[in-house]
Amino acid sequence: MRQPVVRRFVSALGAALLAVSLAGCATVAGVRAAPTGTVGGAVQPAQAQSIAAQVIGASEKAAAAPGPEGDALRASAYTGDALTAATADAKLALALSQEAKDAGALTTAAPVVHAVSRGLSYPRSMIVQTTRATSGLPVLNLLTTPDVRTPYRITASTQMLPSASVKAFDPIAQGSPDLGDGSGLVTPPQELARAYAASLAFPAPAAVEVTFASDAFADGLRASATSQAEGLPDVATLTQQHEPKAITGGLRVRGNAGALVFAVLDRTDTLVNKSGATLTPSAKFTALTGLSTLTAEAHLQTLEFVALFVPDAGKAVVVGAEEHLYAASGT
Repeated sequence: MRQPVVRRFVSALGAALLAVSLAGCATVAGVRAAPTGTVGGAVQPAQAQSIAAQVIGASEKAAAAPGPEGDALRASAYTGDALTAATADAKLALALSQEAKDAGALTTAAPVVHAVSRGLSYPRSMIVQTTRATSGLPVLNLLTTPDVRTPYRITASTQMLPSASVKAFDPIAQGSPDLGDGSGLVTPPQELARAYAASLAFPAPAAVEVTFASDAFADGLRASATSQAEGLPDVATLTQQHEPKAITGGLRVRGNAGALVFAVLDRTDTLVNKSGATLTPSAKFTALTGLSTLTAEAHLQTLEFVALFVPDAGKAVVVGAEEHLYAASGT
């Protein structure tokens, strides 16, 4: 008699774990001879705007393209974990509602370049803002290139949290200092990522020495996990573990008073069936695994892209976050 409850839970869990697609590009943006002359921004304002327009404009083509064509576009648009997320998003697109698809659409306004790396060395970064058409929330995109031969690609994309803000960067023509090893920040970025991941564990978050300002992403994760677990006391158990995966980059704000840092966490959701009933997984779970029923347990892997403002003093705060279900398994 409990099976309908389980079905609703598994469907809700699968739906909660899917996030909006990242942006990307299919064109070669920013490949040209290394700049010479006075050291300032790695690219000048007009060039930065051109690169951003190419990358963001082509991203929607990559997101909409099916099959091998889409795979090739995504490979040219994204790199690293962002490519993993974009590939998974494309695979799950058929399981999305029209409302969810609309939520990921961007406005037609030109992207806003907030910052570029300073100096002539590589790797280089750009921070570019776009805007969701439905919610009106800004999206922070980190574009990077490792060397003079490689075009800029999207390394991370996070929708800004409501009421979040980031301090201003130096002018594009001047460029912004790169994150480097995080020296001068209140806490090294790698340590912040480890502490933030540990603090999100469910049902027993780890005690951490690093403190963060409250943020809507962490509050929402905890509230969702608690609600799901409370609805299944006699049916199944739910646990969540978050592991720091990478610091993908970042740039320092004006006056070297902090930095916008992009990190990736890897979350594992484990659902263990205690009831003996056959579970019916969500369409997203089935799309990733091919399984239409579950009898024992399910594991779901989600990439969490997080943008943190890390000051030179005080508390770090998460200003943007997105999550992307990318793998699943079960029996």
